[in-house]
Amino acid sequence: MDDTPRRALIRIGFFAVLMLLLGSMLAMGFTIPLAFIICLRNWWLTLFCLFVGYRIWLTDFFQRIRATIRRDLKGLFLLITVKREIKRRLAQNEPLHKVFLEKVAAHPRKPAVAEVETGRTLTFEELNRLVNQYANYFDAEEYNNGDVVSLFLENSIDFFAVWLGLSKIGVVSAFINSNLKLEPLAHSIRVANSRCVITSTALLPTLKAAIAKDLLPNDTKIMLIDGEDQDEFTSLNKEIKEKVVSEQEPPNKGVKFTNVLCYIYTSGTTGNPKPAVIKHFRYFWIAMGAQRAFGIEPKDRVYITMPLYHSAAGIMGIGSVIVAGTTAIIRKKFSASNFWKDCAKYDCTASQYIGEICRYLLAQPESKEEKQHRVRVMWGNGLRPEIWKQFVDRFEIKRIGELYGSTEGNSNIVNVDNHVGSCGFFPIYPHISQLYPVRLIKVDEQTGELVRGPDGLCVSCRPGDTGEMIGVIKNDDTLLKFEGYVNKGDTAKKIYRDVIKKGDQVFASGDILHWDNLGYLYFRDRRGDTFRWKGENVSTTEVEGILQPVMEVADATVYGVQIGKMEGRAGMAGVVLSDGVDQQKFLKDIAVRLTSNLASYAVPVFIRFLKEVDKTGTFKLKKLDLQKQGYDLSKCGADPIFYWNAGEKGYTLLDDSMQRNIDEGIYTKF
Repeated sequence: MDDTPRRALIRIGFFAVLMLLLGSMLAMGFTIPLAFIICLRNWWLTLFCLFVGYRIWLTDFFQRIRATIRRDLKGLFLLITVKREIKRRLAQNEPLHKVFLEKVAAHPRKPAVAEVETGRTLTFEELNRLVNQYANYFDAEEYNNGDVVSLFLENSIDFFAVWLGLSKIGVVSAFINSNLKLEPLAHSIRVANSRCVITSTALLPTLKAAIAKDLLPNDTKIMLIDGEDQDEFTSLNKEIKEKVVSEQEPPNKGVKFTNVLCYIYTSGTTGNPKPAVIKHFRYFWIAMGAQRAFGIEPKDRVYITMPLYHSAAGIMGIGSVIVAGTTAIIRKKFSASNFWKDCAKYDCTASQYIGEICRYLLAQPESKEEKQHRVRVMWGNGLRPEIWKQFVDRFEIKRIGELYGSTEGNSNIVNVDNHVGSCGFFPIYPHISQLYPVRLIKVDEQTGELVRGPDGLCVSCRPGDTGEMIGVIKNDDTLLKFEGYVNKGDTAKKIYRDVIKKGDQVFASGDILHWDNLGYLYFRDRRGDTFRWKGENVSTTEVEGILQPVMEVADATVYGVQIGKMEGRAGMAGVVLSDGVDQQKFLKDIAVRLTSNLASYAVPVFIRFLKEVDKTGTFKLKKLDLQKQGYDLSKCGADPIFYWNAGEKGYTLLDDSMQRNIDEGIYTKF
């Protein structure tokens, strides 16, 4: 029988009654000296206290507290210090670039940023001068507080310098995913109400293709960050040189800590990316929180290979330069074969990861550089428990900082004690959510709907349960307010109401996590109309929007499926063809259409030809069934399934042999 706190209290109560009875009986004895009675009664009291302590010690609950108390105190200290600092900054209400200027003043000649491919390096003082030139150029062009400029760029020093410069004059930067094409790209620019798009010579053809298809107006103002002028497109850096733009601080535009800094895009349930609103204080909070959680110091050299248009590298990575005064080593794109070579060459001490990066690095042949580097900490999300220890042991990484959070949300957690597989924790004490109002609520595994009790409120999870992560919204608390998206309709869709009490509001993350008996949390899945693949969020609605308008398609549904031990879910399309359509011709044509319109990570890995797609009221249940069947030929009946063959850039029929190769990780070229 489990020794629960309740059973222990019953035993303690029984023992207490027994002690009182014995004490009373002794007190009533006339032949026993009074001093002896007092001594004896105190002895019984001491015995009782020892018994109480012993019974509490034996309870499972106390043992779990004992096992996690150091973790919980560490997390509490982190929370208090981060909140105290952010509230101090909020009281000052100075913009983010003021934090950066503190670092410039502290060590002006220290290297701030370096590019791997070009060898270009700037000190803090030099970087600030470049930042000021961008600010002064756009100020002279009459860009005002609240205007928006879209950045469609690869990783570079200029990506960082441009948005930091624009922020000095109150201009908002929209970080556009550099993998986007055609409609998703055009939508991202339009929805931000951009006055201008800054891009590179390498990405200019992608923008031209969108203009050629009338997805963007012909008069869209586009500027190049590099190279010479091309046709009607002006080179920004050439303009700055020719006009001898000032390197001095730009005029004070009254920018505040609570102003909007940038837009960072997330996958949209309506088919296109949604710009999430990031204010100066939120950027600082995320960057400083990561820095404090993982012990990032000014002496650290942070290796950045993940895209700067995402919050991971764009805030937590490059943001360490602003909040901690680190040096950032920027690579245009991740390279598994060069990762440890770069780390050794540039003397890097910290870096970031997603699960795929860790797996790619483990798949590389052993090299001398993987032992010569000085990287002591790597942080990110998605490192699978199965390879966690292997990764740490092989590459001798002292600290893994697994975390969970969303760009736009208010529900963020972090692994503070290197616990394998965990992305964070909730203390197991009752009512702890009052201190940090983030929790899990139960979700129906079959329908994906929230579980509500007889009172209409959601059912909160307890240790041992699995549920959806939520963050309580408090509009009177700057740190717990949900800023949401540019489109207020999109914001409303991410809010649940009447969850913990009537009339409340919470941020709906859409992510399913498991809460174990020690309070550790583990990411399990993503519910709704998005899934994660190759480190990117994929909108099923966006992919369906490319498939469904095709004349040969009678119906289509898109969902994510698990592939062996790979991270995330791969895209799979269930397609019903119109009568008389040639299957092979369709596959050839649809491969061209998908690759032309979608980013590579959004192209479905599998296509399954269905006889019909259920359109009844249980449509969601049907989609879940398809998801569970995945690409398993034994579960899909006679439905033919095709997989993406990267070598042929098209779809090939899946057979039992290839399915085994995919399951066992032998074939991974998707």
